[in-house]
Amino acid sequence: NEVLQLYKDYLHPDFTWSNFSVEEQAFVIKAPRSNNTLSHGKLRAAFPGVLGIKEAIIMYVLEPNKAAGKRADIKKLSPGEP
Repeated sequence: NEVLQLYKDYLHPDFTWSNFSVEEQAFVIKAPRSNNTLSHGKLRAAFPGVLGIKEAIIMYVLEPNKAAGKRADIKKLSPGEP
């Protein structure tokens, strides 16, 4: 949701989305959900100048596209549609 909200904030104010249910997710995704937590400590120690994912998306994707007047052509999918 955070990335979708950034897209809406930067590029497409009228963009809307809806989350799907756990049941719909199970229909689309073959493996069960896994909530892993990843640590970026070693990466930050080795490369202290590396941006976080949110900052990188804003700087290298959203801001350049906003400046160029571009936005993605989003295809709306129906639940269960691949």
